[in-house]
Amino acid sequence: MKKILFLFLLLSSISFGQNKFTVYFDTDSYQLQLSELNRLDNFLKNRDLKFTKLIGYCDYRASNGYNDTLAFNRAKFVSHIIEKVTNQKQIEIQSKGENFEQNSDLKLNRKVEIFYEELQIEKTHTKDDKKDLSHQVSTAKVGDKLVLKNLHFYNRSGIFVPESRPILEELLKIMLANPNLKIEIQGHICCQKGTDVEDTAKVRSLAVYNYLINNGINKNRLSYKSFGSSKPIHIIPENNEDERNENRRVEIQIVAN
Repeated sequence: MKKILFLFLLLSSISFGQNKFTVYFDTDSYQLQLSELNRLDNFLKNRDLKFTKLIGYCDYRASNGYNDTLAFNRAKFVSHIIEKVTNQKQIEIQSKGENFEQNSDLKLNRKVEIFYEELQIEKTHTKDDKKDLSHQVSTAKVGDKLVLKNLHFYNRSGIFVPESRPILEELLKIMLANPNLKIEIQGHICCQKGTDVEDTAKVRSLAVYNYLINNGINKNRLSYKSFGSSKPIHIIPENNEDERNENRRVEIQIVAN
C-alpha cells in the first residue's frame, strides 16, 4: 500500500512539474530584466492557459524576513504582468523566501515559478448566423430567447477566450443603446444529465452578467440563471459534436424592452 501511495505521489509531482514555467531575477530586485520579460511575453503569447499559482524565491544573502518580502514582491510583479496580458485575476501567490533547498548557482534561486494548466476551447455554434444580435433584439418580444452566437469559453470554465470579445461588445452596445431593455442571461451545458457539481452553466451566465455590470450596465436590468442540462435542444446523449455545441450555449431572454 505504501509503495502504491509513493508511486501516486511521484507521478503527481512529475505531472505537476511539467506545467511550470520559471523566470529569473537580478540580485535584490523584484522586477524582471528585459531579457526575462521577453521570455515571459513569448511564453504567454498564443497559448490557452489557466494560471493556478505563483511562487517567489530568493537566495540566502539577507535576513529571512527581508527575503520573504522580496520573494513575495517578485511573484506579485509577475502576477501583474499575467493579469495585463491574459486578464486572469486572483492567481494564488506564495513566497518561500530562502526557505527551500538552495542551488549552488545563486542566480537560479532568484526566481518565480509559474504553475498553469493547458486549456481546451469549447465553442458554442448556431446554424443561423445570418442575422446579427442587434437585429434579433430589435424584432424580439418579451419572453423571446436569443443565443449569444460565437461565445467561447475555456474548457469547463467561465473564462472567455479572445474570440468572444465581438459578441460581448455587441451585447454591451445593444444594452447601452436600449436603456429600457432588461434581460435574463441563461446558461446551458451539454453531454451529461443530472447535477453538474461545478455548475458550469451558472459560472458562464454569471461571467456575462459581470462583464455587463463592469462596463456600466445597471444590475437592475440584468439577472442570470443556470439551467444546467435540463433544457437541451437535442436529446442527451447527443449524437455528434454539432448537437453538443448547440446544447452547450448561453442565451438571453427578453424581460422588458
